[in-house]
Amino acid sequence: MQKWRPDRPLRAQALGAALIGRLAKSRSLGFADAYASLRSWLARAILAEIDARRPVLWLAPLSILGVLIYFVANEEPNLWASLSLSAVLLSSLVIFRNARESIRIALLVFLAIMFGFTAAGLRTLRSDAPILKETMITRVDAIVETIDWSANGGHILLRTIKFGNKSDDIPFRVRATIAGRAGISPGDHISGLIRLLPPPFPARPGGYDFARDAYFARIGGVGSFLGAVSILPPVDVGWRLALMTWVDRLRLSLTDRIAQSIGGQSGAVAAALFTGKRGYISEQTNDALRAAGIYHVVSISGLHMVLAAGMVFFLVRGFLVLIPSVALRYPIKQWAAACAMIGATAYDIFAGSEVATERSLIMTLVMFGAVLIGRRALSIRNLAIAALIIVAMEPESVLGPSFQMSFAAVAALVAAFERLPPNSDRPPAFASKLASDTGKGPPPTLLDRLLGWLLSHSKTVLLTTLLAEAATGPYSAFHFQRFQPLGLIGNAITIPLIESLAMPIGFLGVLAIPFGLDHLFWHVMGYAVDVMLYLSGVVAATPFATQALPAISMSCLVSLTLGLLWLTLWSSRLRYFGVVPILFGLVLTYQSTRPDVVVARDGLSLAARGPDGKLIVMGKGASAFVVAQWLSADGDMRRPNDTTLRQGTYCNATGCFARMIDGKSIAISLRERDLSDDCKAVSIVVTPLEMPNECSALSVDSKVTQSLGSVALLPNGAGGYQILGSRTASYDRPWSQKPKPFTAPQNTSPPDAEDPTDQPITPR
Repeated sequence: MQKWRPDRPLRAQALGAALIGRLAKSRSLGFADAYASLRSWLARAILAEIDARRPVLWLAPLSILGVLIYFVANEEPNLWASLSLSAVLLSSLVIFRNARESIRIALLVFLAIMFGFTAAGLRTLRSDAPILKETMITRVDAIVETIDWSANGGHILLRTIKFGNKSDDIPFRVRATIAGRAGISPGDHISGLIRLLPPPFPARPGGYDFARDAYFARIGGVGSFLGAVSILPPVDVGWRLALMTWVDRLRLSLTDRIAQSIGGQSGAVAAALFTGKRGYISEQTNDALRAAGIYHVVSISGLHMVLAAGMVFFLVRGFLVLIPSVALRYPIKQWAAACAMIGATAYDIFAGSEVATERSLIMTLVMFGAVLIGRRALSIRNLAIAALIIVAMEPESVLGPSFQMSFAAVAALVAAFERLPPNSDRPPAFASKLASDTGKGPPPTLLDRLLGWLLSHSKTVLLTTLLAEAATGPYSAFHFQRFQPLGLIGNAITIPLIESLAMPIGFLGVLAIPFGLDHLFWHVMGYAVDVMLYLSGVVAATPFATQALPAISMSCLVSLTLGLLWLTLWSSRLRYFGVVPILFGLVLTYQSTRPDVVVARDGLSLAARGPDGKLIVMGKGASAFVVAQWLSADGDMRRPNDTTLRQGTYCNATGCFARMIDGKSIAISLRERDLSDDCKAVSIVVTPLEMPNECSALSVDSKVTQSLGSVALLPNGAGGYQILGSRTASYDRPWSQKPKPFTAPQNTSPPDAEDPTDQPITPR
């Protein structure tokens, strides 16, 4: 914090009075003195922040707020209105550039908010593409964009060319699974029979919205191939798609090369470290990595981008240092930074240029761009610039866990380490004291230096891991409802193996491919990955390695985020007021109400709280993914195939029945003629049909689910329930359009047919 300058008392007094307001004259002299002291301290703190240019950092969070406001809207905002208002605000800022400071600040705040709002609207317009309205089976001719092979098949992203008999209004992209290792590769023109359905909506209110993410990826349907596919003659696809498919072929080739050279799960993980193709990693290995808190290492993100760019930077700079005539006459540091930026861009293209990779690329380019112009690479200002660029390019990414967790971690680390001056800025007294201390005894040996470096590096890793875990914890709890208390140990042990051994050796292995010597490096890299997997397995096997947390509310996350921003963006003691919203957010976590019932969007399945307080699942059609979402949000560690999930439910082909925790009964009714009886016999009736007008039970029928999507019933404290939907009845956005009037399915059973009670309904 900068020192108070006595030549600015009037401005300080004005700033302090504007923030805390003018109070009436106090009858107590002590209170007046305390108020004057507080106002003076607050004014000095604000002035110090202004002198340090810290308020400008809030432009990034304000632009993100504009993005959030855009996505909260029930209907699609008018793009021309937001563009016009942004132009008016920008013009007003220019016109009133000499006006009072408060007016200019207000205009800048609203302009930053409108920047995020307008960027989101433009991004929606750019991403617009047809979306399937219903499930269909058709023949598709398409170009294979990307493939991620696994042990049982593969996940394929297709650019559609022909879609059945339709010639227009066809999805731009579709994502499909295929059984077995088909003889296809990226860039192939294929044809096959495929079953597609619209991108799924949230499985629960507040849950992951795959439909929204698919919209911005221009994916109009998801499904699977039915049978074999045929390869058609190649067609002209344009240079951009041709480049993408060529890069993905290289990724697949390198993935297979690494995985086969090392073998086993070590080979699968080592390949994912470089190419981001995670299909070969088994679910057991994924669970161990998650439990150890290090699953992020197999997803191409900031760690990989910084390591790749950093290795280019140090190799280029180290090579140029060996040439004295160049090193002494030219800015080799800036040259190395430029090469690192080129290398990072090439690595982003090779890694598939997905959202998380692009975000990491932008942050890396900003960091080395600062080095290029002679500024500090790691600073909170550079982080704010990177956030603004991402808001301008991909504003929808701010809603995802990747953006939130990475920026929270980096902000916490930069805010903590910027308090420590760099080596070049240490005062001479420190250097002289260090020299005098080392002169008292014999010079340190090589072993002493090595042990000292290991100790210093270990402390740095522990501190950075602790800060990153604390900063990303709220977002992990909100999106994944998981907490790894041993993640600090897992990261502290395994990250050094990755950053100092596995990745550098793998980088050398890539360079050795043209010479046919890369297998030597892959084997050494495999040993490092073996140690990492062993250590992660030990951590994962430790009791309480993974703890489940009930889903926290949006208000809780907003409060914790505000506290984190306040702590990291201010540099004076003013930052410590950020503890207040953090404590408030923690209090809100204990006041969150878990729903007693969660109903799927189609009304065919649900999860209800049984007599023992745990969820029971009944109905049909609920996939393992949907059930996992229900359990995770409830803080339940059971898997979707756990047999206890069906205990206490009674099902047949016409419906299901169960008792709930409060003694009430709930039923799923699949036959129209049973609805009237169920309305009288049970407390809650769920059906994919349309309920009769008079029903004494609380009913969730087709009209409710079609209007609100998936539904949660929350206890209201008065013996009843509050119905909460994953969307509002008036919600109408391009990725979740307002549904048309629903036509209830007709029962095809004969009027006098017997109930086929011998056909149980079990969730898939």
